[in-house]
Amino acid sequence: MLRLRGSGPEPRPAPTGAPHLPQSPDIDERVGRMRKKRLSLLLAPLVALGLTWPAAACGGGGSGAGGDEYVIGAALPLSGPAASFGMAYRKGIDGCVELVNESKDLPHPVTVKYVDTGAETAKGIAGFTQLATVDHATAVFSAYSSVTTALIPLAERHRVPLINGGALSPTLANKEWVWNTLPFLSTELGASLPYAKEQMPDAKKAMLVYQDDIVGKGAVDVVRKAWRGNGRTLATLPLTLSATSFSAQVDKIKAFDPDVIFMVFSGDPQAVLVRQLRSAGVTTQIIASSSFPVPAVLDLKEANGSLFTLQAMDFASQDPMTKGFLRTTGLKPGEGVIVGAANYCNGVLMWANAAKQLVTEGKEVDGPNLNEKFARQGSIDAVGGKLQLLPDHTLQAPISIYKIKDGAFTPVTTVEVTG
Repeated sequence: MLRLRGSGPEPRPAPTGAPHLPQSPDIDERVGRMRKKRLSLLLAPLVALGLTWPAAACGGGGSGAGGDEYVIGAALPLSGPAASFGMAYRKGIDGCVELVNESKDLPHPVTVKYVDTGAETAKGIAGFTQLATVDHATAVFSAYSSVTTALIPLAERHRVPLINGGALSPTLANKEWVWNTLPFLSTELGASLPYAKEQMPDAKKAMLVYQDDIVGKGAVDVVRKAWRGNGRTLATLPLTLSATSFSAQVDKIKAFDPDVIFMVFSGDPQAVLVRQLRSAGVTTQIIASSSFPVPAVLDLKEANGSLFTLQAMDFASQDPMTKGFLRTTGLKPGEGVIVGAANYCNGVLMWANAAKQLVTEGKEVDGPNLNEKFARQGSIDAVGGKLQLLPDHTLQAPISIYKIKDGAFTPVTTVEVTG
């Protein structure tokens, strides 16, 4: 036997038949932890790709991983510039889950698992994968058009339906595993553009300020087509959602000197843009979309007089769903986030209605069965009245145009948009 210099005396072999001494508990524990860590590292890439054990990969995990509750997932922007929307959506979901659990119409309680997307696609994909394969969500709420679009292939693969109450892109229609509980931006623009042409006949130069994503780019085509003719011109200005200052963009708007500014932008940065526009002396009428009335905007005195579109809802209705929604969420009619919260609440009610039917029929409350029931629901009792789901998985609803004044807003007109 070779012996290294300075290594001490050569070890003596153990006698034949010597008993094996077990490792100490500390060593066993360390080995176990190392094995678990190696296993986690090996599985991490598979989970990120949505490739796990067959039972998890099937998605739509019935009444939840434990079997004693129904799990709904929600991939929402709970941080970042869009957090004010995400928190409002969460309030709507939690409020209506409370209503469903109070009703005791289902044999198990409903619980919601949340993941924060920050309105970022990569985080949305990772979050959905966790909800579908780890939490075994029966359906997943989503928001933001770019994020929701990226989740569609995962929803199809895992057979877990997506419920969208906040993404405005018309490209989300006619998707087998996507259900939309709100009118799209094209419907909102179908109300605001004719209104602007009728009420501002002398307005010829328009500027469209839009967020540089799928919904904003889609708005460019809609506005350009509707605004053209009679000597009208349109300039467009894309903005990133993460922007925090708009000095250069304000200079461009001021140089163009538009007669009207159409705004399709999201989150709290809108308040910065409005403030900088008014500070620069730009007093042009702003006509924005439903993403405009966030608290940061409503609190601005510079936002006074701005117009925006929003799905018309009757929060004075005395039906049990509307009254229950106001009670459990604590929201008040006239708050800017209330319609968004109601859209997600209605998604919960849609889920609960389908789940109740499945239980009555003795079927599993899982993704595929829920998706089939969603397709056959037609209308349900919802916040603000009946919710009518169309065959293309969208919602047709009237659009109201509101004006902001001193932190509140009042309706100017309501438009029935068709087509």
